[in-house]
Order: sequence, then structure tokens, then C-alpha cells
Amino acid sequence: MQRVRGACAASVVAFVTLGAAVAWAAPLSESQWKKQANAVCKQTNKDLDQIGNEVFAGVGENQEPSAEQINAWVDEFVPIVEDAVASIDALNEPKALKSNLRKFKAEVKKTLTAIEADPQGIFAGSNDPFAKVDKYARKLGLKACAAG
Repeated sequence: MQRVRGACAASVVAFVTLGAAVAWAAPLSESQWKKQANAVCKQTNKDLDQIGNEVFAGVGENQEPSAEQINAWVDEFVPIVEDAVASIDALNEPKALKSNLRKFKAEVKKTLTAIEADPQGIFAGSNDPFAKVDKYARKLGLKACAAG
């Protein structure tokens, strides 16, 4: 039992030390941060395309997906986007980007909350629920995160 406690204590100390080292690391340059954040977005887009292809397989161009398909897509879409934002947030952004990153994260959260509350609404109407997210992504230089 003593060995287990000692191992746990050593693990906690190592984890806290590692976390402190990451927290005190110098911020990335803007170009480094943008490169890494865009890489996250590119992988996220691939993941989202894959789930879209799987969930909406068989839906014709002029057909509407079923409510079950939309709900299944939202169930997979939201965690992937949340993970991407968490990965971007974990990057040590330069001070000049902090404000827009904070706004970007808030808009993503707001949009995902709205999509979860009304999954069918994302496909209804002509309003783009991600318009503000895209605006802040462009301000941050995250071309891979912004549509169009």
C-alpha cells in the first residue's frame, strides 16, 4: 500500500511540474501558433467530412436528411469541434491574439449550444450558424477553421 501511495504521489508531482512548465513556456510566435492551430482545423475538417459521409450516406442531393441522421451527426460533430477548440486553446497563443481567441471560443461554445438545443435548425433556413465563428477564425488567421 505504501508503494502505491508513493507512486501516486510521484505521479502527481510529475504531472503538476509538467503542467507548470507548460504554463510558463514562452508564447508561440503568431506564425507558429497559426500553423499549429490551422493544422488542428485541417484534421478536424477531415474528421467532420468523414462523419458527414458516414451519417448522411444515401441521402441524395435533393433530399433532406432524417431527424435521426441529423441527431446522429450532431452527437458526433459537437465533441469533435469541442476537442479541436480545446487543442487550439492548449497552444500558448501570442498576447496579440488572446482577445480574438477568447471571442472565437465563446462563439464556438454559443453555436454548439444552439445546435445541440435545435439540431434540425442547422439545416433549416439560410442563416449560417457559424458566421460569427468564421469571422473570428479569419481574424485569428485560421483559414482552415473558417468556411469559404
